[in-house]
Amino acid sequence: MINRPPSDPVTPISALLAATLALYRQAFRPLFVTTALITLALSTAGVAFLPEPDAERPESILLVLFASVLLQAVNIGVLSVVLWRAAALHRGEAPSLTATLAKVLVFGPRCFAGAMVLSLPLFVLLTAAGPLALPAFGVIVFVWIRTSLYVPAIVLEDQSIAGAFVRSWRLIGGRWKRTFLLELIAIVPIFVLTFAVGLLLAGSSIPVMVGVDAVATGISVPFLSVFGLLLFEDYARASGGTKPPELSDRPPADEPPP
Repeated sequence: MINRPPSDPVTPISALLAATLALYRQAFRPLFVTTALITLALSTAGVAFLPEPDAERPESILLVLFASVLLQAVNIGVLSVVLWRAAALHRGEAPSLTATLAKVLVFGPRCFAGAMVLSLPLFVLLTAAGPLALPAFGVIVFVWIRTSLYVPAIVLEDQSIAGAFVRSWRLIGGRWKRTFLLELIAIVPIFVLTFAVGLLLAGSSIPVMVGVDAVATGISVPFLSVFGLLLFEDYARASGGTKPPELSDRPPADEPPP
């Protein structure tokens, strides 16, 4: 008989999602406070500095698009500290809000730079659409999936930008379809709900939109951060050939700080 290689020792998808929900519920309050406060500041700055498109100046649309890409990269860089706080709570620690925000200076620049590296090809594609647009978009999506764990690599392993991309690429190698499916399950519903909320708030006052955005982001980003944390840990263990019986064996502190 042919000896089959041992199966990849990753946690089943259902168990991974269940562990994500369990840790998300346990750590929700401090992660929500962290995310909502950061988002409130970033959204206010975005409203103040994001340029308005001018129908008579087509180039202004490109400026708005680039400014949006830049703002999104800033969001990813600053909100990377939510994942750091989730990891600390997962270890049973209870970092304060001040200590968490201070980590922006540590992780923010690298996560921001990584987000810009991944976003600029899509920006170029949108501004130069042609017959190769669809294949190019497929390549971009493939690269996005393979490098989607670069933020956890920076936050959890203190990797450089290049090292984080390489680490993510290697961890997801051979697990691309599984990762793609997991990210569809975890991320697409959030994007759909966010889009629906945006439609409902169309025409609302700026303070209302900023406030609702802070609450909505305060709910969604902690979930995505916990998901990224556990997925990264699971793939890291699997790459070493081992995995724990349960991912939720180390709950956060009983009384996490606000």
